[in-house]
Formats: sequence, C-alpha cells, structure tokens
Amino acid sequence: MSKILNFQGNNTFVYFTILSIILFGFILRFYNIGYENLWFDEMFSFWVTDPSLSFTDTFSRIKSTEAVPFLYYYLIKFCNYLFGYDPIVGRMFSAFFGFLSIFTVSNLCRKFVKDKSYLLTICLISLNIYLIVYSQEMRVYIFTFFLVSTALVFFFNLYDEQRSKIFTKNFILFSFFMLLAIFSHPFSIIILGSLICFIFVDYIFFKNKNKKVNISLIFISIMTLFFLFHYLRYVETDNVSWINQPELKFFTNFYFSKFFGSRLLGIIHLVILIFLSLHLWNKVVANRKIIFLYIMLFLTYFIPLIYGYVLEPIIFPKYIIFVLIPIILIISVLTFHLENKKIRNFFIILLILLNFGNHFAESTFKQFYNEKVKFNPDFDSALKIIENSETNKMIFYIDHKGKKNRDYEVQDYYKSVLFNYGRAIINNEQYEINLLSKNLENYKGKIWNICLTNPINECYKPNQKINVLNENFLQGGLKLDLWDIE
Repeated sequence: MSKILNFQGNNTFVYFTILSIILFGFILRFYNIGYENLWFDEMFSFWVTDPSLSFTDTFSRIKSTEAVPFLYYYLIKFCNYLFGYDPIVGRMFSAFFGFLSIFTVSNLCRKFVKDKSYLLTICLISLNIYLIVYSQEMRVYIFTFFLVSTALVFFFNLYDEQRSKIFTKNFILFSFFMLLAIFSHPFSIIILGSLICFIFVDYIFFKNKNKKVNISLIFISIMTLFFLFHYLRYVETDNVSWINQPELKFFTNFYFSKFFGSRLLGIIHLVILIFLSLHLWNKVVANRKIIFLYIMLFLTYFIPLIYGYVLEPIIFPKYIIFVLIPIILIISVLTFHLENKKIRNFFIILLILLNFGNHFAESTFKQFYNEKVKFNPDFDSALKIIENSETNKMIFYIDHKGKKNRDYEVQDYYKSVLFNYGRAIINNEQYEINLLSKNLENYKGKIWNICLTNPINECYKPNQKINVLNENFLQGGLKLDLWDIE
C-alpha cells in the first residue's frame, strides 16, 4: 500500500494500479449491460428514437413526452440507424461516454492543480456507483455529464491561455461543448451561470480583468438565451408535473444514498468534504480556480431547489448528476494539500476502498438495482409462459383512468411505448402481436393479454364476455392473462 500512496516521481506500480482501476471502471460500465429489460423511462427513449420515423415525427414524440431538448435522442436515433434498432445500442452509447468521462474529469482536475491529485480523481470517478448505473441506462444524464466536464476543460484552457491562435481554438471548443451540453439537458445552464459568477468573483476579489474570456461568456450566454427562448416555446411543462416538492428527505439523500450508493458512504464523503474545506480554507481562497468548484457546487444544488419552491418543483438527483464533478474534485485536490501524510494517506485509502467495496455491498444492489427492477417489465418470463402454451396470439393492452384529457393521451403513449419495445424483443415470426382495439370485439377464442400495471396501477377488460383461464403477475408490474373470449 505504501507504494500506491507514494505519488512522488514516476512510479510504475502506482500507474499500473491506476490503470487497473480504470479497467475495472470500464468493465463495470460495459459488463452485462443488456442483462435486464429496459425499465419504463428507457422505453420512452427507445420509443422516441425509432430510426424508421421521420425527423418531424421524432421531434413530435420528443416534444410530447420528454422535458429535455432533442440532441441526445437524434444521436441515439442515428446510432439505431447504423447499428440496428436494439435497446443495447442506446445503453452502449451511455457506457461509452460514461467511460470517457473518467478522462475528461481527471483532465479537468489538472487544470486546477499540477500535483498528482488527478490520480485520486480517476479512482473516484471510475468507481462511483451513481455514474456507473447511469452509464448503463439509455437516458441522457451521463452524456450530459461528459459534455459538461469536457466544456469545463476547454474553458480553463481558455482561461489560462491568452495567445490568439490557442485562445481561438479553445474558445471554439468550449462554445461547442457548452452548447451541446445545454442542448442535451437544460440544467446545464447552471454551469454557464457558475462560470459567469466565477468571472465576477475573479474580477471583484482578485482584480483579474480577462476581456477575452468575458466576451466568450457573453457570446455563449446570448446563444443560450436564444436557444431557451425557442425551447420553452415547444416543451410541454407538464412533462415534469410528477416531480414532488423538495422535502427534508431530499436534502439527506442528496449527498447520501443517491450519489454514493449508501447513506454511510455519503456521510463519509460529506464529512471529508467539510473537514477539508474548513481545515484548508486559506489554501482554498488562495486558489481562485478552486473557488469555482464551490460556486458550481452551491449553484447546482440550490438554484433548482429555489426554483422548485418559488415556481414549480423541477429537481431530481439525476438531473444534476454533474454536481459530482465539484464534489469529487474538491475532495481530490484538497486531500493532496494535506501536510500531514498520515491523515492524507488515511483519506486516500478510505475513499478508494469504500468506493471499491461498495460494489459488493447488499445495500448497493438493493438501492440501484432492485429499486429499478420494480419498473422493469419481465417480458422474458411472459414469453416463456406463452411458448409453453398452445396459444401464440397476444395483445398489448394498457388503459388509464383519469379526469383530464391528457390522461387519455397518456394511455395511448404508454401503449405505443410498450408495444414498440415488445415488438423489438419478440420474434415476430413466432408470435402474432396486436394492440387491443375495437377489432377485438369481433374476435372469439383464446388470446394472451399483456398489461403493464405499473405505473398505470390496474388493467381493464373490453366489454365482451371474457373468461380468464390463466393469470400471471410478473416482475416489473407486468401482468399476463390467458383470455377465452366468447
């Protein structure tokens, strides 16, 4: 262990250990990535990114179902076109950018300090359970994380280098990735706000007049406002109406059970973060770049909360997944500023071992896998039951009781999502698949009915007389019945 902690000079053993951790992080992001069926939110992404749809139809689906911009979905649509319309394609897309994020965040760390703290950053990013879980989901969040970290790398290149040619290159790259981040998820605008606040603090307290950087931020801000103006015109705000008002539980889960896999591990990270910040405050304020990390941490946490209390709730931990960037960087950088080697080495060992061991803890599986499973329809078991029967005809039936007109639009949406996903994983030559419609009223005989009870809560039968011969309640709210229609 002493060799690992000896970061002075080039140490082959140290770098071999770091490479092993990176490899472990790679394996965790890609291994068994297609084991589970898509859970319901992933089905939305799958339904939206059908490559057979026109760009107009894809845009209409995004507009009606998702509260985030179109960039991610068009990229997945393109990947589905190239590699086939398969759920695994979207997950591989996330895993790829989740893995690249290890290097972008560690590179960002080197923009703040020139010591070996980036090695600890590599370990913490590679092993973080929250980043790994979202690297295996066909959702936008880890892609946004990558874009934000990349944009910040080029911003601080921009900040440090004022030579014209190099400045122009970094300005173009920063602008490109910052706009991509905002086009992937609107919460990325918090990062832009953090950068503006940082430049303001830098000017007021450090008398740093960086006109080129200021002009760059003004340009990006104008482009962002232009985008948001058009984005808010088409997005349907009730797409986030299911989000609850922030409660005390959210504050505890924010650092604890969500971002680090367990309450205990979260508390340890939080205590270390607070201890390092207070103990090394003089060094923090002496490095104006590190101040940016605190600004980003503060604004990422509180702006959505304040907005939620004043206007409407919009906050959910995965929407601000990029808050892990300042948390991990602060811990990594300040740990290496500790003069007491025993305390420094203790923190390094503790953080690496806890994050590594967390992947084998029962609580981790319970929170990040079993919790998701309840929304993960078990199509495989349903198909096995049908295969062992004499009836191969099936229907997808989803209904939803509601008082508002939108509820009836939602039932069609759920039906389409489930049906399209079901068709993608089912051999169409082996089964006869239909959506429940009025045509069923003219049908007589036996037929399998697949119904998703969660989140819709219950299934309904058509008006004609039906005898239920076989009833199966499967994982993920999937209900499979064998009907005999008279």
